[in-house]
Amino acid sequence: MRKFLVLIMLCCCFLTACGDGNNSETEIPYVADGEVGEIITPDENDIGYDLGEYRYSPSGTKLYFNDEEYSKELILTLEKYFISFAENDFETYKSCLSKEYIDDMSAFLEENYNYGLETSFENQRKGLSEKMNGDFHITRLKAEKTTETSDDTIQEYFSALNDFFGKDFYSEIKDNFDSFYNMTFYVMAENTENVESLLLSEYEIVFAEKDGFYYTFG
Repeated sequence: MRKFLVLIMLCCCFLTACGDGNNSETEIPYVADGEVGEIITPDENDIGYDLGEYRYSPSGTKLYFNDEEYSKELILTLEKYFISFAENDFETYKSCLSKEYIDDMSAFLEENYNYGLETSFENQRKGLSEKMNGDFHITRLKAEKTTETSDDTIQEYFSALNDFFGKDFYSEIKDNFDSFYNMTFYVMAENTENVESLLLSEYEIVFAEKDGFYYTFG
């Protein structure tokens, strides 16, 4: 069964698989804002060796992605999205969302639940924190191409929002963006006891690009 992040966010329920581990002892290099570090090939004895080559983000997250599939700007936006939950930063979270989604979801939440997007964000953060038994920070993020990447799979991703909003949300917004990208991703995080575990595994997410900036919908 394909797992869409938008469904998880809407339900404020996070079902994850976890595995204990620790970060590598490799010193984290300096990386300028908006950039990613050089490719690092892990040693066979390193935890996470099976994940393959990675780059560091400016925040020190290990990023696993193919830059021929996704730009560094897109991957850094995905990272920023999850860091917003780790740091309880609602404004940063909003900056990762499309304006169209913010407007329609805010109206939907107010009409049906009598609370706004910030409360939804807090509920989502609570769900993630419960998986980590408290505060956490993002340590690794892996993005890879989904098995299917046609326009039909993009529309399928938006089907839940169409149902919630009572309209064809995707058709309404698709001409507002230059491109859409879907990906499968994995997120690992470390709790306050420095134990690293898998926070989200093999979920799909969609981003839309406009003038070199990327936005998501959940």
